[in-house]
Amino acid sequence: MTRLAQVSDLHFGSEDPATTETLIHELNRARLDLVILSGDLTLAARNDEFERARDFIDRLEAPTLSVPGNHDITPWNIPERMFQPYKRWRRHVGEDLEPTWFSDDVAVVGLNTARRMRFKLDWSRGSLSRAQIRGLGARFEGAARHAFRIIVAHHPFLEEEDGEFATKPKAIVQRAQRALAAFVDERVDLVTAGHLHRTYAAAFQTPPATAAVVTEVGEPQHRVTVIQAGTALSSRTRGEANAFNLIEIEAGRMEVHPVSWTGVKWERAADPLVRIDHPSATTP
Repeated sequence: MTRLAQVSDLHFGSEDPATTETLIHELNRARLDLVILSGDLTLAARNDEFERARDFIDRLEAPTLSVPGNHDITPWNIPERMFQPYKRWRRHVGEDLEPTWFSDDVAVVGLNTARRMRFKLDWSRGSLSRAQIRGLGARFEGAARHAFRIIVAHHPFLEEEDGEFATKPKAIVQRAQRALAAFVDERVDLVTAGHLHRTYAAAFQTPPATAAVVTEVGEPQHRVTVIQAGTALSSRTRGEANAFNLIEIEAGRMEVHPVSWTGVKWERAADPLVRIDHPSATTP
């Protein structure tokens, strides 16, 4: 079995140190193959916050794959934000803003949706460039034929369908629909994101969703599942406990189980948030 954890919105600067210790222990106890850090490692991109984030990463036994979030670009030093927006990220986390990680049964590709500025008042909003979308196919070159394909980003691609905290459209990454169509073309199975401090799943299919839709070559229309992770450590929760997502892959099936902090322990949800069967496991 391959096991990954999606940990998002750590927000060092607003974390509880005791909960941090329990999270490190829980992630190490799980014997993970990879820890995905989907942005907002810090609260305000201060150096001391990045130092605490670096210490957190160094204490994990599994390798990590990290992409920046909007909080990881300084809001205070405007010249730095304009001309060296990822200076602190590169110093403390890594040079590669869009890393990849491949194994025999999973291919993980990072996409940077954080921006130093946009021609809007709200610079926290995320965006993908046309070049990022066009280059997606090349990013998966070398992936095993039967590997599940996972995208890691910070900003959400689909809205929460219902509920008190349903996603506001402004939170959705710019060019989301174009990106989702490209994800379908590239047979991406799962998109992991954060930003909202909410755990939910949604799905995208084009043409519009029905399992009976078949392409001209006779293959079922590919379905892309988007999962959102809550904040793993921040006190800035949105009506739910601190949480992360555990991703398990075995025998051509991928399941995602939210793991939530009860105040005493990390508790895995009994039922999966998502279950995906790889086409090669379900077709003769």
